[in-house]
Amino acid sequence: MIFNERGRLGSVDPRVKIVWLLATLVAGLIFARPASLLVVLASIVAVAAAGGVLAETLRRMRGLAAIIVVVGLIFGLTVPGAPLVYLVPAGLPLGPALAITREGLYLGLVSILRIFVFAMPLLIAIMTTNNSDLIRGLMFFRLPLDYALMIVLALNFVPIVLAEFGRIADAQKARGHALIERGLIGRARGLAPIFVPLTLNAVDRADTVGKVLEIRGFARRRFRAEFEPLRRGSWLLLAAALLLLLAALASALAGRDLLALG
Repeated sequence: MIFNERGRLGSVDPRVKIVWLLATLVAGLIFARPASLLVVLASIVAVAAAGGVLAETLRRMRGLAAIIVVVGLIFGLTVPGAPLVYLVPAGLPLGPALAITREGLYLGLVSILRIFVFAMPLLIAIMTTNNSDLIRGLMFFRLPLDYALMIVLALNFVPIVLAEFGRIADAQKARGHALIERGLIGRARGLAPIFVPLTLNAVDRADTVGKVLEIRGFARRRFRAEFEPLRRGSWLLLAAALLLLLAALASALAGRDLLALG
């Protein structure tokens, strides 16, 4: 992704993005009510909109739709409580069964909102920052160069692997392969033709990256984390991160979600 496609957040200091990322992470861990998590999520959406990357962020977040449905169903079916609806109604054999409870839906909603709160800032930071700036930003917080490089490479591999998963699945479907078969063993057998080439490609890509780093003399290099003075956009994002962090810490000390309404 070139600089023009990173929006206005592309010029924000990487150290400020890391602070904002940590602030959203702390807020997502501390706040436990849907109203508070919605406020945090709204602030993240506002940052993406102000930075001009909201549309691209939402497009990339569509891959979480399946995870959201699975998380909601898991909590709805496993958490005991007052049943709202049965997946197997009373009119069918063995019904009523597989009750979705009110408490399960509540915990599922909280988990879904937390997934968005954790994932969206990370995606925004990766989209709007090049790898070298991310590495320098992590080094500023006293993280060794080897670990900073490892983290940045791992974060960049995630969207690549997800995109490759889709391409391999489409290729297998074009060959007439059924991805979902009956039974647990059938489902595992149906996913094997996807995960085997996906794993082999990931290992090959990691080996290639290691050879490239070795050829370029990475082990003998010494990097210095140097930055320009903070600009207006960086100060605004830093202020938003600090306000969010203060609200989360104040809620933790008060023992309740201060952002929740009512």
